[in-house]
Amino acid sequence: MTSFILFLRSTLITFMALVVVACSSVNNEKVIEEEVYEIEDVVQTNVAVYFCDDKLLNVYFHGEQAKLIWENKTHLLNHAVSASGSSFLGESLSFVIQNEKAVLSTKSAKEIQCRLLQVDS
Repeated sequence: MTSFILFLRSTLITFMALVVVACSSVNNEKVIEEEVYEIEDVVQTNVAVYFCDDKLLNVYFHGEQAKLIWENKTHLLNHAVSASGSSFLGESLSFVIQNEKAVLSTKSAKEIQCRLLQVDS
């Protein structure tokens, strides 16, 4: 009888451990899906127009991301933590905003000074 109780106890513990593991992995996937959904669900996009290197630059801010077109290429940038102003980083560009001025940095380490002309919400 004692061995049967030990068998039931170990089976119950194993079953509970499997339930905990299964539930935690399902919850992780659900959280990731909800985060993606929240990003896609952002309705408002703000557009800022900058004057950079004698060219107009439209920057579309959508949630924690910025989209800009520079030299006929579309660049998607992600918001990064910054001590002052706002920084947006991408694979080949970065865009740092401080008040009405900004700096567009390219992969070739070229820094282009920009100034804000207009903001539309």
